Amino acid sequence: MKMSKKDRYRIKVLEKRIADGDLEAMIEYAELYQNKFREEVTPAIAQKMIRCYETCIEAGDLTAALSLGAMYYGGEFIPRDYRKAIKYYEMATQSDDDETQEWAWTNLGYCYYYGRDIPVDDEKAFNCYMRAAVQRNANALYKIGDMYRYGRYVKKDEQMAVLFYEQALCETYDNEPLRADVAKRIGECALYGIGMEKDIYRALEMLTKAELLTYTKIKERDPFAASLLPKIKQMLAEAKKLVERDLRLNEKI
Repeated sequence: MKMSKKDRYRIKVLEKRIADGDLEAMIEYAELYQNKFREEVTPAIAQKMIRCYETCIEAGDLTAALSLGAMYYGGEFIPRDYRKAIKYYEMATQSDDDETQEWAWTNLGYCYYYGRDIPVDDEKAFNCYMRAAVQRNANALYKIGDMYRYGRYVKKDEQMAVLFYEQALCETYDNEPLRADVAKRIGECALYGIGMEKDIYRALEMLTKAELLTYTKIKERDPFAASLLPKIKQMLAEAKKLVERDLRLNEKI
């Protein structure tokens, strides 16, 4: 999103407050660029964002640690550094804020699950996800589903995987980009009968939603979304063929 004149004035006011040591202004400034004005971020602004977050962390604001960890994990404005991301996520798990804590545990789980510059550790990943799942974090819920589906740390149980996917779906709203990941999994299970009876109509519904929301994730510069699109499209094409065949058969009855 491009800045309007009003936005630029708002940034100037925040910069003056930051110069006076206003911690709330530092958080607002950094989050505006991180979440709303990404296209406006220059190397100098990125460094200022980091300084703002670091100053707030030193003052005890562990929500800032979560945001700074996300900057290093995503590598959008600065070079990606998973080790620094882990450092800040671990700090954020100590936050008194429930939402900050649940996302810190979830993000830390990803680092262990995928081995982000550290050895893959399924036990630690599962425990991190579980800490977030008890707070009904949808991301953590579907990742626990993945661990049951593929038998990572826990015994393989596809029905249990589907239960976690369905719970994750309940914890997302209709057009939330995160729902793309959940819908893809449920759609795939419904299409191939994984942990549930085959249901081509449910598969079509979920995979259509997954495709649309994956485009949203790509637009929002999710670094991993584009790689998921070909598989979603392939499964969606399969679901459409099966539904069309079923409709033709019903017409003949």
